[in-house]
Amino acid sequence: MAPGGPLWIEPPSPAPRAAVPIAPPRDARPSQVLEARLLDAHNAERRRVGAAPLLWSEDLEAEARNWARELITTGRFAHDPRPHGHGENLWTGWGGYVFTPEEMVGEWIEERASYRPGVFPNVSRTGDWTAVGHYTQLIWSGTTHVGCALETREGQQLLACRYSPPGNIDGRRP
Repeated sequence: MAPGGPLWIEPPSPAPRAAVPIAPPRDARPSQVLEARLLDAHNAERRRVGAAPLLWSEDLEAEARNWARELITTGRFAHDPRPHGHGENLWTGWGGYVFTPEEMVGEWIEERASYRPGVFPNVSRTGDWTAVGHYTQLIWSGTTHVGCALETREGQQLLACRYSPPGNIDGRRP
């Protein structure tokens, strides 16, 4: 797809995801103000629901950066189909407005309005878990680490975050 053309959005797969065992990520400190603000935005909502705070992972950040670069370069917008064993949230914004980290993560948090506590995938007032999937990944109690990367190009911002261990596991509670 040519840069500047319409964004190609792939629908989420309705198939359940299998958890892939992976080595635990190493703890790190966010190296930039952007990263610290992304982590703080995640942890503010986790604190609100009583979930333990996430730790930053440079390994997850590197994975997220690679995928964000691929998406922004190709003009696609889809979850990584490769079996990487991590959870993933994606966000994009357009139009030359520079979104803050809190606004980006805040759009995932807005899904809370459709969330209902329950056993995954029965966690949405709409009956469609994808309406709250970003939110449930963000608050998933078993998730301990996050790493995010922001890429920009021609008026578009694209944020990718990776989570370990992943959330949104069938039969478990967020």
